[in-house]
Amino acid sequence: MNRILILLGIIIASTVLNLAMDQNSIGILLEKLIFNSISILVGLSIAIVGIFLSSINTVYLSIYRLTKNKDQEEIFTTEEIQNIKSKLSELVDELKENSLFSLYTFLAVIVIFFLKEIDIPNVTWFIQSEFITKVFVINTLILIGNFLIFWAIIDSMKVVFQISKAFELIKEDV
Repeated sequence: MNRILILLGIIIASTVLNLAMDQNSIGILLEKLIFNSISILVGLSIAIVGIFLSSINTVYLSIYRLTKNKDQEEIFTTEEIQNIKSKLSELVDELKENSLFSLYTFLAVIVIFFLKEIDIPNVTWFIQSEFITKVFVINTLILIGNFLIFWAIIDSMKVVFQISKAFELIKEDV
């Protein structure tokens, strides 16, 4: 439900922002400022996954050592370790989904940028409206894509902070 509300908010915000600005101005803004920043952020998102996968592997190794170290008293029970593993797997899956979503959305935005400039002969814009022009719709789609990428990166940051507290997951359940 929360994701649906976020998606609706992004769609409404993108449409209102596009309506409020001059189409030429927003076109320049999308092509230069937002496109460059999105490129950097998608690269950062991919780097985050690479960096934190090694951290996640360290956490898995620590969990493995906890299960194999029988000489010391048990820090966690087998059930608690399984709980940590399952929650950690969920967080890793969410991080993976966010990163892939950002990458695929970025590729879609690039394709939309190209479609914006292509003029196909004998194909005309099918909506006869003063406001809903081809440029308006494409700019709105680009804005929606950019805001979705921003949201996925924000969500990835939240996941990274949750992963850093992997051993405290059990305490959250109690």
